[in-house]
Amino acid sequence: MRISVEDKQGLFKSLKVEVEGDVVRSALDEVYNYLRQNAEVEGFRKGKAPLWIIRAKFKEYIREEVGKRVANATLSSAIQESGLKPVADIYLENVELEEQGQKLSYSISFEVPPEFELQNVEGLEVEIKKVEFNEDLVKQRIEEIRQEHAVWEPVEREVKEGDLVVVDYKVQELESGETTEGETSGVIGTRTFREEIEKELIGKKEGDSFVLDDLTLYDVEGKPAGKARVEITVKSIKEKLLPELNDDFAKELGLGETWAEAEEKIREEVKASLENLRKAMISDAVAVKLVQLHQFEVPQTLLQRELSHLVERKVRELSQWGIDPKYLDYKAIAQELTPQAVFNIKLRYVLEKYAQQKNIEVSIEEIQQRIETLARAYERTVEEMREFLERENLLPVLEEDIKREKALEDIVSKAVVKETEDKKEEKNENT
Repeated sequence: MRISVEDKQGLFKSLKVEVEGDVVRSALDEVYNYLRQNAEVEGFRKGKAPLWIIRAKFKEYIREEVGKRVANATLSSAIQESGLKPVADIYLENVELEEQGQKLSYSISFEVPPEFELQNVEGLEVEIKKVEFNEDLVKQRIEEIRQEHAVWEPVEREVKEGDLVVVDYKVQELESGETTEGETSGVIGTRTFREEIEKELIGKKEGDSFVLDDLTLYDVEGKPAGKARVEITVKSIKEKLLPELNDDFAKELGLGETWAEAEEKIREEVKASLENLRKAMISDAVAVKLVQLHQFEVPQTLLQRELSHLVERKVRELSQWGIDPKYLDYKAIAQELTPQAVFNIKLRYVLEKYAQQKNIEVSIEEIQQRIETLARAYERTVEEMREFLERENLLPVLEEDIKREKALEDIVSKAVVKETEDKKEEKNENT
């Protein structure tokens, strides 16, 4: 087996593998035997066509199938011999077959991890806002609770930003003629509707309709997937009503008989959570600093995977509002989430390299604790969760996740934290 490596664009590498002898012979025999038994050749009963006719008629099929079988048999050792480490998908590109000499060469392409020097990340200086108790934090937490318990009430007026709008839609895909009808909803100003649709909805009243004749549809990767004629009818308009801070709301929350009792409990909750908030702020600041210190290219295959994961999570959140995912603007969502996807991947690489340099290990007990946590979160038994992780080969992934978390914790523990106070605007005595 002979191997040659060629650099391609970005982090992509092309690996050419040349194979001859028994591996190729065996693959040829398997493909020939399959075709002899199953190929349908005009003028011959199944299984009776001469091999020379089968070779001529199925030349391309033979080349592709033999290429796949030889690649499957030799790919692992070829990659190992090359010293390269694919980060994600491997693409089989070109296959050349010489049947008489029983020789075959194939080319594969894949991305490799970025190369970068780990900077000195011990004693990182980070800056966060000073975390100390004040009544503004209590007000902020109360407002969050009100938002969590808000209700949407119908109103009779024109649509404006912040409204929840329920619409009937009829979508006709122009190429296929396929028509889809249904009901969906979204909050104006949160990009849950397509920008073109949201623009038309502003100022409309219940019962109003409009048509977009040439709307581009996108698939989940944000790529154009045809055009459509979209008809929208406003079914209802609702505005968000926040609960009043009274004794009834206190009872609903289970925080006492009076609002004064509830407010005091919320105040104590805020005080108790301050240290966790401070730790989270420091951790976030360190993560940002780590990514800023390390400039390197991100593998595009990993970026697409991470982006798909973030988009799917966003779509699930939007679906909980009753929004039909089919007509979301996936392109806009993907563009919005791309910086976060790049950040996530870069941070993982930095933490992995730190974990390697510091020989950070994960104990059996730590893995077991994580499995127990996942089991509680997904309402499964510990045994069921472990079986699932083993079946999907996810235990190594789990171990790497824990390693990165321990790496970040170690870096955070050595960070130098500067806490700054918000500058209050000086009052102008003349105003």
